[in-house]
Amino acid sequence: MEGIYENFPSLHHGIAIFSCRASPQSLQRILICLFCRINRGEEALEIPLFTSQGIRLVSEIGIADGLTFNFIDEEERDKWLSLMEERVFEVLDFIWIARYYISEKGRDKPLKFDYYMLRFIFRSKAIELRVHHERGTRRLPIEGLIRMLSEKINQELRREGEGLLNIESLSAL
Repeated sequence: MEGIYENFPSLHHGIAIFSCRASPQSLQRILICLFCRINRGEEALEIPLFTSQGIRLVSEIGIADGLTFNFIDEEERDKWLSLMEERVFEVLDFIWIARYYISEKGRDKPLKFDYYMLRFIFRSKAIELRVHHERGTRRLPIEGLIRMLSEKINQELRREGEGLLNIESLSAL
């Protein structure tokens, strides 16, 4: 099923509700384009705590397709942008793999990775984001991931002259 992961866990480690005047279609388009740029390394994800510890974050993001996730590259982005011209999705699920590296003797040494599942539920003038931490050390706290995502989305909304996301509630375990 396009955009939905059939085995999305019922346990949520974080839930955020945002109000937003932008249309769900516009937000969905922004997410797909943003995640593609993050995957291509064109969108920097700077986290001061990581930078101060010499940790580099590399993200890989995929969108659900039934029981699998497809990496969001240019081809996948174009496919989804085309789909979004025809319909608006109520739910979109993603996997976010956060890979961490530390430079040691001029070489990148990998640290344990984090695997997050994200479920965006689109409503009129609101979005709910549910986060499940699948595995890893949680080096990137769930609240930090949610706030970083909302900031990146707001940057895109600002560029397009759309209404920004406002956090109405946020809870994370």
